[in-house]
Amino acid sequence: MTPCIEIESLSKTFIKGRKEVRALADFDLVVPDAQFVCLLGPSGCGKTTVLRILAGLESKSFGVVKIKGKEVARAGSDRGMVFQEFALFPWRSVRKNIEFGLEIKKMPEAERREVSSKYIDLVGLGGFEDAHPKELSGGMKQRVGIARALANEPAVLLMDEPFGSLDAQTRNLMQKELLRIWSATKKTILFVTHSVDEAVFLADRIVVMTARPGMVREDIGVDLPRPRDRTSKEFISVRGKVLAELDEEFEKARAKELSPD
Repeated sequence: MTPCIEIESLSKTFIKGRKEVRALADFDLVVPDAQFVCLLGPSGCGKTTVLRILAGLESKSFGVVKIKGKEVARAGSDRGMVFQEFALFPWRSVRKNIEFGLEIKKMPEAERREVSSKYIDLVGLGGFEDAHPKELSGGMKQRVGIARALANEPAVLLMDEPFGSLDAQTRNLMQKELLRIWSATKKTILFVTHSVDEAVFLADRIVVMTARPGMVREDIGVDLPRPRDRTSKEFISVRGKVLAELDEEFEKARAKELSPD
């Protein structure tokens, strides 16, 4: 069976002024259908760059990147992106934000309404169809972002720290909601986070990246039943293992920052 995501020897170098910055080097990752994978690593290790290359928003310098066996060359409806900043159109209602991609695809209005109603119900926004972003809480805005991404029926959901700007209580609630939505849709999810606790709570696998240039340091399976108890010794054990891997990379990243070169 063809994996949903295939990344082989992915490298990315940015040019900043006269200096080359290697963001990624020989990054490899294979994700099967319906799996939930979190990317963790020091700031600047290339987590978001991986997502942007997969989304077709950034070009690669070298390597192979495929979705469902097809090489990624540009943005496409087979990938849905959810951003930390919500990225909603303030002048459009909840329904119209969700239908934006469907309008671009020139889907008839009746079909658009049917699709948007389905995802409004799925993300728990019934009754807010005609509300505008300024009338919504942070958690509700992110529900709209998730529904908009899902409305195009993507094979992959790419999530770049989607709950990073939320308060702790809302963030925990949205993690539970995302797992409910994932269970209902069985989408493949690649999720970037800086929170070890969030990764252990959500993921089937946690991919720990090295300090820049980013590559895979450790691929840790999280074989814990859901719903997960954050206070259980099993949860704490996995969390400790991930933290130990990250701590070494944080020290490397700090050493590079302090280096005179």
